[in-house]
Amino acid sequence: MLREARILDRLGATAIPAPRLIDFDADGNECGERALLMSYLDGRVELTPADPDEWLVQIASVLARIHQTDVEAPVAESWLNRDRLKVPQWSRRPHLWREAFALMEEGPPSFESRFIHHDYQQFNLLWRKGRITGVVDWVWGSSGPPSMDVSHQRLNLSVLYSSELAERFLHHYEGISGHTVDRWWDVEGLLLYLPGWGKFLQQQAGRRLAVDYARMHERVEETLAAALHRA
Repeated sequence: MLREARILDRLGATAIPAPRLIDFDADGNECGERALLMSYLDGRVELTPADPDEWLVQIASVLARIHQTDVEAPVAESWLNRDRLKVPQWSRRPHLWREAFALMEEGPPSFESRFIHHDYQQFNLLWRKGRITGVVDWVWGSSGPPSMDVSHQRLNLSVLYSSELAERFLHHYEGISGHTVDRWWDVEGLLLYLPGWGKFLQQQAGRRLAVDYARMHERVEETLAAALHRA
């Protein structure tokens, strides 16, 4: 909570459409429970855009703005548990996973550390009249490789929609930001799919989108293949 409060406080001096910190009770001395009070943001989660490409452009543009913002934040930690990296039994392309695991053994490449959201995805974006009005859930705001945010969004797009949308998002982000996403970070983020994503996705989507679980593995493998084989 204290981390998010500090991030929101620092974001208050920027043009990023994040909630503004009003007050917080880190120890629960005032409220009886630990509490964080932030401003209300108008908007709703958009999961079925009328114009998917414009939707992606908006998502990429706001992410590029976040990465260009100077905000002091803790160093990002990887969420990948390498001890659990095993070729999934359901895979029709096991060589892809072995190739990905081998790439992880090479270690991360050098990068320019920037401010990142560290959980950037469609469920944390608010929309109104075709425009993003807010970015929420800054619990993990960090300093780290911008590619980490891009890969996390690509995984979410693959899981819920298609590898094609994930690739188009990458194209838009690189064109808007001028930043080339390194394949090591891209693959690392996609490996978070293992050991598998559960039914919580449908709970998040609610009635706004019917999650297609049947082809989810296939979609993620398609994006992983694209990430591995990109120059």
